[in-house]
Amino acid sequence: MKTIVLFVCCLFVSFKALALSSYADIIETIMPSVVNISTEKMVIENDENLDNLMVNPELDSRESLGSGFFIRNDGHILTNAHVINGAKKISVITNDDKIYEAKIVGIDKSSDLAVIKISSQAEAEDSFKPVIFGNADKSRIGDIVLTVGNPYGLGISVSQGIISAKSRSIGLGEQQYIQTDAAINQGNSGGPMFNIDGEVIGVNSAIFKTNGASGVGFSLPSNIANWVSEQLIKNGKVKRGWTGFNVGYGIDKYTGKEGFVVTEIKEDSNAYKEGLRVGDIIIAYNDILSTNLTNFISFTEMMDIGQPLRLKTLSFGEEIRYVVHIQEMPLDELKNITNKALQENNKLVAANADDDVFYISELGIHVREATPKGLLIVKIDRFSPLKKKGVTKGDIILEADRSDLYSVENLLDNIRNAVVDEYRPLSLLIQSSNNTFYATVELVVEND
Repeated sequence: MKTIVLFVCCLFVSFKALALSSYADIIETIMPSVVNISTEKMVIENDENLDNLMVNPELDSRESLGSGFFIRNDGHILTNAHVINGAKKISVITNDDKIYEAKIVGIDKSSDLAVIKISSQAEAEDSFKPVIFGNADKSRIGDIVLTVGNPYGLGISVSQGIISAKSRSIGLGEQQYIQTDAAINQGNSGGPMFNIDGEVIGVNSAIFKTNGASGVGFSLPSNIANWVSEQLIKNGKVKRGWTGFNVGYGIDKYTGKEGFVVTEIKEDSNAYKEGLRVGDIIIAYNDILSTNLTNFISFTEMMDIGQPLRLKTLSFGEEIRYVVHIQEMPLDELKNITNKALQENNKLVAANADDDVFYISELGIHVREATPKGLLIVKIDRFSPLKKKGVTKGDIILEADRSDLYSVENLLDNIRNAVVDEYRPLSLLIQSSNNTFYATVELVVEND
């Protein structure tokens, strides 16, 4: 009996290994859904921030290369917003080497997603094979994934890896990303990440840029991407749900229960009219316990306008229930914090005044505190270690060693810690005009 059981176990392991020995069948199925995207962009002289870390830096003609994939059989394609941003002409090359012109359907800068559509079809509407969206929430760390895209303009290529981490914050609004060690290179931006069932669970969006670094890429989860694409096709823009209040983690001092404390509320919001006030603790929403703030924000933003949000709250220890009908998020309330910071603070780069500008000698940069967070680089030295990482004037440093930066002192504290640790490398999260990426830099050692 033991021999038979051992044989069956070995047979099962052999079959499993055999099943994973090749992805050829899956790739044959998914490749027709993936496209290369080439755009001709308007040339802006002396614009140091025009080039994007996910496009080919060698092209002087301002031709951007990226990836995308069909989401409908009528030619609708999902890609990254920065791939087609500023494009005067968009060309789509399918897996069978056919070339089509495409037009923009809608752009959502907050998620860095865009939908384009093949503008003239010589083929029947069912000639384009759309992907099947999977549920990224059900994916697990260690799951095998396949990333498909157009690295360095070489053509559609496939890379295999695993999910290295989930819920990574990389500074692009409130979204959290899937981290993978599957190769994601310049030109892969906008391409799909598949699970081994051939379902899309992410959109390749950002890379970790540092000398010799590999195996650190980020994809926007499919649940968000699918919702955004449907909104763009339906409305030409994304209509996000708005609660009318801001929250943070808090504890009710009367009961000791944890939840989300209301830190700010708009008086013209439905929530205020229903009776919710600053200081109230939300312990559950729509029967979901208030444990993950990011999930709450994503949940409410993806709710339909007018849909009821049921809140279970504590006010001075007393349990009160509210029903708040979701409103459409006003434009000035959009959570794209980093893009707002860039738009508002880049205007200050050209200013000659040196007020509130600080020089960080260890990094060779002059910075000014940005709004609402981060440090705006107003000048970068010729020999700054950040130069080699693609960082330029006008970029914003959002994090240092995984800590948010709200002041120059925050950055100096991280630098001091790195110096104490024998000048270990410093990890920085950089927001450029079109991309977000991590950069690991060696500090400049000052000679006595």
